[in-house]
Amino acid sequence: MSGYPKVLQDLIEALSFLPGIGRRSAERIALYILEEKKERVDMLVNLIQSVKDEIRPCRLCNNFSTEDICSICQDEKRDRSLVCVVEYPKDIMAIEKTGAYRGLYYVLLGAISPLKGKGVDSLDIDNLRKRAEEGELKEVIIATDSDAEGEITATFIRDSLKQYNLKISRIGIGIPLGSQIEYADSATLEKALAGRIPLT
Repeated sequence: MSGYPKVLQDLIEALSFLPGIGRRSAERIALYILEEKKERVDMLVNLIQSVKDEIRPCRLCNNFSTEDICSICQDEKRDRSLVCVVEYPKDIMAIEKTGAYRGLYYVLLGAISPLKGKGVDSLDIDNLRKRAEEGELKEVIIATDSDAEGEITATFIRDSLKQYNLKISRIGIGIPLGSQIEYADSATLEKALAGRIPLT
């Protein structure tokens, strides 16, 4: 039985639900917050609230944004005929770190996972289909994870777009089977993008 006051116990419990944070780490964070200056804690609380209030999906690609259209979609220097399809916005950040890709993105906001009850209806691909219909795209690079869910999702995306006159490719060598995009280093991701393989 913990000797901490209930409010502190509740904070530790809440923090332990965060990804990668176990009970001991949650306890250390909670005690750090308790010992830190009030101004710094207030700043942290305000930033957390601001992120929840101000971050929204980009209207065009679903990337994180504080505006209707994200900074990548607004960038006129980007190759608008090339779109890289990823599962989550965090995957964009990983690819951007390579500096090797200058096209646009499209975020699916998940992957098909029958075991988790997520079917094709759980993916948001309406705007991607619309871009393909308008004929603006020349190539779609599918950069979903190389696990089972990512492969199922890649097949679905390929089948959904093959009716359009565009090249569909899949990121190739460099990403180990079963791994996730966000954990790959920049050199590996750069090689995977350069070695992408056609699916059609």
